[in-house]
Amino acid sequence: MTNLFFFLHLLGAFCFFAGGAVVGVLQLAAIRQQRPSRVYAFLRLAPYGAALVGAGALLTLVFGIALAHHEELGFSQPWIQAALGLWVAAMVLGAYGGRTARRARHLAEKLAREGDEPSDELRALVSARGPLWASYASFGLLLVIVVLMVWKPGGTPPAVPGWVQAKIAATGAPAYVPTRLPDSYAFSQYTAAPIGGHYRLAFRQPAAGTRELFFTVKKKCPVLPMYHGHPVYDTFIRVGGRVTYTSHTRTAQTAWTCRDGVVIWAWSPVIRHVYDDVTGDELMTLVAYAKRLG
Repeated sequence: MTNLFFFLHLLGAFCFFAGGAVVGVLQLAAIRQQRPSRVYAFLRLAPYGAALVGAGALLTLVFGIALAHHEELGFSQPWIQAALGLWVAAMVLGAYGGRTARRARHLAEKLAREGDEPSDELRALVSARGPLWASYASFGLLLVIVVLMVWKPGGTPPAVPGWVQAKIAATGAPAYVPTRLPDSYAFSQYTAAPIGGHYRLAFRQPAAGTRELFFTVKKKCPVLPMYHGHPVYDTFIRVGGRVTYTSHTRTAQTAWTCRDGVVIWAWSPVIRHVYDDVTGDELMTLVAYAKRLG
């Protein structure tokens, strides 16, 4: 779904830019005309560009939000908040500029039928600087939004590096990775060696180099929560809208959840003085906010 949402989001951006370019060129061409019939010949095509702008605006907004939701970014990222604010500003400025162009089109059509003589009123509408600059500013804000999408200033680095996600997706195994990490943890290691037929990710606290959390995915979701092949009747809690199980034994603490018929699993060994303060919340964060790749 990520690729589909991203494609439709980019398609919307392309439509937005294409429509804005069409409207801008037609307005510039209309400014240079004297007779209303010639002004109308250009401005009557502007609604098609405006329709393309509207379709692009809708696609970028809907699938941009869908992509952020699918990636579990929400609206907490500063660059997403800035992009949404600029999108609203671009719509307002574009609507202001388009309203004057629409009035000019109607007047040009009327004057063309009544003798097609040059009109100071029409020229004033077509060349009005305020609406014209508003349209250009709207187009410029779209460029800024694209820069934000690419650069993502203030954005949080991914919990799992992109190259690791690509390797996991290429294995063909059920591919999930965490999107959120417990406080002070960072990605440490990717192991491709089979672990029940799957990969393993490790996350470590840099300030305490021996403390690690592990993450993997298993193929079959059991009817009952399992630990090393034995049913476990432990507590469960809803995290991030998903039911997440947790278990604490003498040798390990685990957390898991079932999605799409697979088990998303996180664990940490229990070692005195090293892992005693690892909580189930940390492990549940890994599994509850895991996303499917592809």
